[in-house]
Amino acid sequence: MSDTLTDQFKAGFRRYPTGVAIVATSTETGPVGATVSSVASVSANPPMLSFSVSRSGRSGPALTGSDRLAVHVLTESQAQVAAAFADRTAPRFTVAQGWTLPHGEPPVLDDAAASFYGRVARVIPAGEAWLVLLEVDGVSLGETADPLLHHDRHYWSLGPSVSTLDRILPEKAS
Repeated sequence: MSDTLTDQFKAGFRRYPTGVAIVATSTETGPVGATVSSVASVSANPPMLSFSVSRSGRSGPALTGSDRLAVHVLTESQAQVAAAFADRTAPRFTVAQGWTLPHGEPPVLDDAAASFYGRVARVIPAGEAWLVLLEVDGVSLGETADPLLHHDRHYWSLGPSVSTLDRILPEKAS
């Protein structure tokens, strides 16, 4: 294993489990999307989220240049959808994957845990990536399901809960 700071940084973040989402938009040449694991809530008022996307990837310029985006939070049953979007050669936006492609609007993913729709408020160059701030103007909640997680280059689902807040902080559980 290399000991450069960049290698150590990447290795450290591979140990950090995250949720998985697909950011998608509609363009004149068709839908564009990318798997991301960097989605974060930024503000509840106004509703705003952030994500980062590689500046060297094929999807980044279309996503950062779009007026409207959708961010679909994936469930454990959608691991194959995430894998397809992480593979440059795999089919994307297929009916079998659960996609609906409304004309002039971001693609819709059926059965996503949650979908956030909005307009790009700001794109900030950040090293090899762009940090995107999305002003959310619509949210669609799917059925409650276990999330899809990304950890150490693999997709995972949740195991049994190891604790609940009422067991950790009994005085807060009321």
